[in-house]
Amino acid sequence: MSAKDAHEGAKRRVSTFYIVMTATLTALAFVATFLIQIPVGIGYVNFGDAVVMISSVVLGPLGATVVGAIGPALADIVSGYAVYAPFTMIIKGVEGFVCAVVFKCVFAKRNAYLRAVIAFIVGAAIVVVGYFLADFVLVLVGYMQAEGGVFVSALVAGAATLIGSLVQVAVSVVIALIVAPKLPTLEFLSSGKNR
Repeated sequence: MSAKDAHEGAKRRVSTFYIVMTATLTALAFVATFLIQIPVGIGYVNFGDAVVMISSVVLGPLGATVVGAIGPALADIVSGYAVYAPFTMIIKGVEGFVCAVVFKCVFAKRNAYLRAVIAFIVGAAIVVVGYFLADFVLVLVGYMQAEGGVFVSALVAGAATLIGSLVQVAVSVVIALIVAPKLPTLEFLSSGKNR
């Protein structure tokens, strides 16, 4: 086998791995969001964020964005929280993208576990702030339609979801930190080296 054939075979393995892992992790993000729902305040706590964080390490920015945007948003639609689906698509897509960029690029020369901790904390902050803003906007729009506008009530409603969001992302960070180091990455598959 020539070097060119070996290189082409490695590229096929990587792209097959990428497609299969993106689809698998998207489905897993849906399942972790849909099946594990602990009601809190306006919404629910789930473990879909753990899958999005894991995908950021395994797939990089593009795959993690797809996993974050599609899996949890579909779970919102199926669960009866369709009003949240557009917000979820944006928030979780950005979470996946930013986690991957921080993990792969920003702290590239640091220890992989430290990079994951930093990336997951940044992703968790995106989720907490994102859902605070989503709840704020949803309640503000609802009040404006019903009563002519009550800004403080919308702010309180947004703040009321902070505890649930913090619990959700904290548990997700722990799960992702346990699972992510055990999974192969694209670099591992293509180079034969571990992280």
